[in-house]
Amino acid sequence: MDRRDTRGRRRAVRACLVAGAAALLCVRPADAREPSKVPRVTSSAELTLVNVDVVVTGKDGKPVPGLAAADFTVRHGGRPVTVTNFREERPARAARPAAAAVPEAAPAAKEPVTAPVEPEAPRVPRHVVLFIDHLALPDPREREEVFGSLKNLLRTTLGPGDQAMVVAWRGGVQSVFPYTDDLALLEARLDVVAASAIRLGRDTQEELDRLAGDDWAYAWVGAGDSSLSRNLNVQQAYSEVKGKATALMGVISTMSGLEGRKALVLVSRSFSRRPGAEFFGTTMDTRGLLDGVVAKANAAGVTIHSLYAAAWQSEAPNVSNSPLTDPRNMNQAGLTRSNAKWTGEMAALESLADETGGVVITTTMEAPLFAERVASDLGSWYSLGYPPPEGAGRTAEVDVRVARPGVTVRLRRSVVARSPEEEMQDRVLANLFRMDGNARLPIAVSTGEQVKEKKGRYRTPVLVRVPVRRLVLLPTATGARGAVSVFFVSVGAGGDFSEVRRERREIELPAASVGPASTEIVSLEADVVTADPAARISVGVWDETGGEAGFRLIRPSGK
Repeated sequence: MDRRDTRGRRRAVRACLVAGAAALLCVRPADAREPSKVPRVTSSAELTLVNVDVVVTGKDGKPVPGLAAADFTVRHGGRPVTVTNFREERPARAARPAAAAVPEAAPAAKEPVTAPVEPEAPRVPRHVVLFIDHLALPDPREREEVFGSLKNLLRTTLGPGDQAMVVAWRGGVQSVFPYTDDLALLEARLDVVAASAIRLGRDTQEELDRLAGDDWAYAWVGAGDSSLSRNLNVQQAYSEVKGKATALMGVISTMSGLEGRKALVLVSRSFSRRPGAEFFGTTMDTRGLLDGVVAKANAAGVTIHSLYAAAWQSEAPNVSNSPLTDPRNMNQAGLTRSNAKWTGEMAALESLADETGGVVITTTMEAPLFAERVASDLGSWYSLGYPPPEGAGRTAEVDVRVARPGVTVRLRRSVVARSPEEEMQDRVLANLFRMDGNARLPIAVSTGEQVKEKKGRYRTPVLVRVPVRRLVLLPTATGARGAVSVFFVSVGAGGDFSEVRRERREIELPAASVGPASTEIVSLEADVVTADPAARISVGVWDETGGEAGFRLIRPSGK
């Protein structure tokens, strides 16, 4: 909403923002100011490059080093492109010592000749999110393998500048432990999740077994039509996958605004491609949900690695180990209830990993191998940068081939060109858990007293202040003008995200109010409504002309 004062000149403009829907923007004059010139604006052109991370492994599953740009053939949207930016990322290595001095034939003393030392390239930061679905991990061996491997993954992966975050899921986002580089703290957080998995896993599995047992018992004895019970179970299974997919997309969005190598490690045993397939005759397709997660991950440059936390199974369940082996409990393909469930879960986890360039492991027994492969991916890869072909669309499939026999190439299968507005939304989300290192626009944010409203909602007054001298304004006949957008998003203590709300406001000032010496302040007053009184609120301000942004993270208390 843009309410302008028609009598204007220097009168304040007001609006109201509730849950990010509206805002109040005003320019507050200083008591005294010196006349200043309207700032000059310089235009520039920026070359857009597409960057794709590619993992190349041999038959042994280990990274293949030493490839050159000429070894790669890249197609963007089916059209060949030329790699202009190339980099091989390897695990951190000790600097090579200088070579021994080369003796001279002449007797005269000379300075020793040494071989040049290849400088180390700056290390690309890594950001890892451990998304743990601890719906059912009651077995001590499972917990030991899964959580022990995750701890080992962090120990072998995280280095200077790297950070990891832990997200626990159980019917909803139960807890979010923000980014940190403290290994001891990360391991303590994993211990907390593992401890809760003991109780939650046992209780949940018993309930699922009871429901399934009741349903199959009805079918077994012919006690009547159990379709209602079956449909309810299918709906419950679908809702579980839908909620999990939504949470994954929210977490991935917070990673989009981060720079460097990004990976999401998904540990689950309840993420099905066709939830309800074990209740033969009724099922639901989650392909659209999975596609949404993949699209979000590829747009954010996030690789998903999937571990199926199954109960120490080396192969898919079969008729011999199924709880019910009566032919009436098999579908037309001869799959038992256990087979059908396993097949659907594998299809989902494999799809998420394959489409984003990740790896998938299908048994808990191989959890150490999973950690080893993920750590390898985060330590060794090739970065390929290229200008997109002329007329390329917003979304395009990417195909990369390597001119070397016997190698496997993994990468995200599509790229998405994001608008500046979308990038700002991602950055303000990321600011909920990690400070934005590229923020250049200074802003000040404060909060008023939180007010409890109806239906368990809480309203928090927020005041945002931006110095005019740090904004880029375009000259006009009477002064200067520009525009700022303010973004608000919140996250509750349990990890539930609100929608990102944006308010855009145009600014028009007289020449005396702008320039390097200006003491004018652009102020934004907003009422942000949350469902959790302890919610964190992320605020982002974007100078649309200059392109710079500033961020602040606040709590309702104002801290």
